[in-house]
Amino acid sequence: QSQTTIFLQEWDIPYEQLAVDELIGRGRFGKVYRGRWHGQVAIRLIEMERDNEAFVKLFKREVMGYRQTRHENVVLFMGACMNPPHLAIVTRWMALGRTLYSYVRDSKTNLDINKIRQIAQEIAKGLGYLHAKGIIHKDLKSKNIFYDNGKVVITDFGLFSISGVMQDGSENRRDSELKIPHGWLCYLSPEIIRVLSPAIDADKLPFSKPADVYAFGTIWYELQARDWPFHGQPAEAIIWQVGNGLKPDPTPVSMVKEILVRDTLHLEIFCCFYYL
Repeated sequence: QSQTTIFLQEWDIPYEQLAVDELIGRGRFGKVYRGRWHGQVAIRLIEMERDNEAFVKLFKREVMGYRQTRHENVVLFMGACMNPPHLAIVTRWMALGRTLYSYVRDSKTNLDINKIRQIAQEIAKGLGYLHAKGIIHKDLKSKNIFYDNGKVVITDFGLFSISGVMQDGSENRRDSELKIPHGWLCYLSPEIIRVLSPAIDADKLPFSKPADVYAFGTIWYELQARDWPFHGQPAEAIIWQVGNGLKPDPTPVSMVKEILVRDTLHLEIFCCFYYL
């Protein structure tokens, strides 16, 4: 047996040991359930094509990345189901958490300068840790970050490669089209946007550590504006602007003025998004 096989066996969870409860979310890669395995856990069931050995191999490669992560700002990996057709990632259940996407858009949430800085710093720490481990997130966005009991927790790193970027409209794939979830394009760096097409496999897209940092810039914008950049614009317009290196106007202008009054350094960090 290879060393990789031995490592994977140590983290393998037989699917029949899981108690899958209610559905709590849907992602690009499948569905997320609350469940039980020696206590409450989050179970990410991965959708796959039947008898796809290449898919299973890619999934196991991503599991190898998960198993070596231990950081307070990265979701705790507990194991994985690795026998088709039941592929799943099992992680800690964040009982008090909500996505950062939901948190920043809640009008009742008080996002003062100290809280914004704390959230941004913790995202940077978690992302820096993943990069130090040689792991590229590939899908960093506010919906993949939890704010759990005052602590930032990054989730779903690496899973983008097994999710695909295309949607089949017919068996002969003539009508294939890009899967473009709402807001997703705002996190993609120009070098990714320029090659994005149904014809390219997800694991062939030029994801990189700098591309993750670009996505972090979008999240920083969200923390300030409580919304995505390019708000309300069609996908084609966003693709053209980002692909050509253009940035949205820092709106609302009042937001920038308020930041300038509060903290000049804060404004400088905010403007980094427009420099990337």
